[in-house]
Amino acid sequence: MNLIQFLRIFWARRWLVLGTALACFIVATLVASALPKRYSASARLLIDTSQSDPVTGSGVTLRDARPYIFTQTELVRDPRVTGAVVDRLGLANDPATIAAYQKSGFREEDGGIRRWLANQISERVSAGQVGATSIFEIRVEGPTPEYARQVVGAVRDAYVQEALRLKTDAAGRSGAWYAEQAAKEREMLEEAEERRNAFMKANNITLTAGPGSPDVEMAKLQALQAAEAALRDKSSSALAAASEAVPNVAGDQLRVQLAAIEEEIARASEQLGPAHPAYKAALARKRVIETQLANVNRQQEASRSASASIARGSLAKLEADIRAQQQIVLARKPIYDELLALDREVELRRTLYERALSRSADLRMESDVSETSMVYLGDPIAEQTPSYPKMGRIMTLAGIFGILLGLLAALAAEFIARRVRGAEDLAYATGAPVLVSVGMPPASPLRLQMRRLLGRRSDRDDDSELQAI
Repeated sequence: MNLIQFLRIFWARRWLVLGTALACFIVATLVASALPKRYSASARLLIDTSQSDPVTGSGVTLRDARPYIFTQTELVRDPRVTGAVVDRLGLANDPATIAAYQKSGFREEDGGIRRWLANQISERVSAGQVGATSIFEIRVEGPTPEYARQVVGAVRDAYVQEALRLKTDAAGRSGAWYAEQAAKEREMLEEAEERRNAFMKANNITLTAGPGSPDVEMAKLQALQAAEAALRDKSSSALAAASEAVPNVAGDQLRVQLAAIEEEIARASEQLGPAHPAYKAALARKRVIETQLANVNRQQEASRSASASIARGSLAKLEADIRAQQQIVLARKPIYDELLALDREVELRRTLYERALSRSADLRMESDVSETSMVYLGDPIAEQTPSYPKMGRIMTLAGIFGILLGLLAALAAEFIARRVRGAEDLAYATGAPVLVSVGMPPASPLRLQMRRLLGRRSDRDDDSELQAI
């Protein structure tokens, strides 16, 4: 069948199509008018996901924002939130509500009237993010605008309190667990310290300072080694200083006197001659001073030799003491290794204890937080126009559905009692081509063009039909 045949059928049965569409429209309108009306109310919150926790410093990242919003959406509809709404508004005390609950068949084992009302509110609550903003909107439908406004306000309050409670309860439970771990770590730390102290007492170990410092024997060896290094570094300078310290004053005075006598001898040799008694007296004094200077030099050399001998003796004694102390330390090396292992265990236990204690304190502070990152945006707003049923949408859909149903009914009626409404129907019924149509009014050029487009007939058929007419 081509399109023009369908149009002929629909036009012939147009009253059936219109009647069906009108019936569907009327029925849908009457049913929608009889349905109980529901009014919508909304309340908004500003959720600042970028705000960090005042204790831990952590916050919701951009990657976690969408899962966070989805979680909050489900939390709004959770029975714990809607159950709190039932308690806050006293809905379970209404006689009509109690009668409806008794007729519903809901049992006390399933949660009673409180859970039944909470489930009903959950079905009427919706929430979500407003666009790409940080605004979180909660919507509730109710039989009256005032009822919907009260419920949505109570839902918002209960949701904020529940979100805060979940956060603080989780922090409190975690804080209690960390407190238990801190107590266990403290006991283990005390046991480790007792083992170390007992080991030190059994092996006669005395530390020079706190834990981890060398004991007396090791400190003595270190002091001897430091003294040896200092003596070796300063031995040469100490010997030079010792050689100059005693004879410098006397030797310098004799050298000054010797220089003065030599000048005097030189003047007497020029002025008086070598045979003069003054010249000979000057030479005699010179010989005396030279003898004294030689004696001073010998004393200086003796002093230097004595200082060197003392330094060598001190260094040899230090080396002997160091070797003896090294033997003592080497003999106690396994004891020191065991003590080092015990020190490491004590430090590990102390670190774990301090971490657990610090985390427990942080979580205890977090459990005491009384504010959330949610800010109320105005009061709840109720719409005065019913949100359900939507009469305009229902009537439009009913009209469209009625027309489609009428078209289907027209096709069904046509196929049940098929009729010949044109040359195409006759050709289909007889199985033979139609050559001439008699008694039809002349076709206009526009009609011929439409028939050519819709009926897909050739120009030759149209010309023969015109001629026949």
